[in-house]
Amino acid sequence: MGIKVENIFYTYQKKASNSTLALDNVSLTINDNDFVAIVGETGSGKSTLVQTFNALLVPDKGQVKVGDFAVNYKNRKSKKIRGLRKQVGLVFQFPEYQLFEETVEKDVAFGVKNFGANNEEALASAHRALRRVGLDESYYTRPPFELSGGERRKVAIAGILALNPDIIIFDEPTVGFDYSSAKELMNLIVSLHQSGRTIIVVTHDMDLVNTYAKKVFMLDHGKVVFEGEPSELFLYARENNCLDIPKVIKLALALKEKGMDIDINQIRSIDDLVKAINNWRQHNG
Repeated sequence: MGIKVENIFYTYQKKASNSTLALDNVSLTINDNDFVAIVGETGSGKSTLVQTFNALLVPDKGQVKVGDFAVNYKNRKSKKIRGLRKQVGLVFQFPEYQLFEETVEKDVAFGVKNFGANNEEALASAHRALRRVGLDESYYTRPPFELSGGERRKVAIAGILALNPDIIIFDEPTVGFDYSSAKELMNLIVSLHQSGRTIIVVTHDMDLVNTYAKKVFMLDHGKVVFEGEPSELFLYARENNCLDIPKVIKLALALKEKGMDIDINQIRSIDDLVKAINNWRQHNG
């Protein structure tokens, strides 16, 4: 299931004197089974944009097409919108926005029950999702807000997985995680992508973008200013003095400028760079 955004606008506090245009004529296409990153400075419109993908926010103008669903101002009250939220799951940056039940299993089962499953079916789905994120039965009856921040993030993800959506959006998924926890989470996200889901990640982490994303959109003041592959983004960022370029890319570009023939498109990790350097040495003595 893909997403097509067609000339959308969105303004916060529309009738106030301090209204803010958060999305300004945004158009883009995300294909089925894409792994997409959406980047940009704080306040650029990233989180606003992804909330239009499942109609948490409805554009003032234009529309968002997701499969057979169309999200626009005219049909903002349509009952069909509810079904869209089962197909497009959004994991917020702060899990506290999604957790409210008295136990972990009830929290994860809530969405499934809300879409018509009985209690037994909902709990079975919740338990499968919790196991998928690495939380065993010892967590099932614990209050969510007694868990660590990382564990709460996993519960929030499980709540989305229990619905089995085709598209999953992660807003700053690795913020606050140490390297090991971030790697574990990204391995889970990669496995979800490999199972056929479309993955969208909103992030400031350019290493994450370089390692995992197939395509990147960059927003600035509510407009899409870049669309392309990660390697193209980093060239754009260097030319326009915006965003932090991953250290491995900086090094690869420096070596390339000194005459070493390195394909930047192939550099996703330090191991890739070492391989490229060794290959160059073998062919150039």
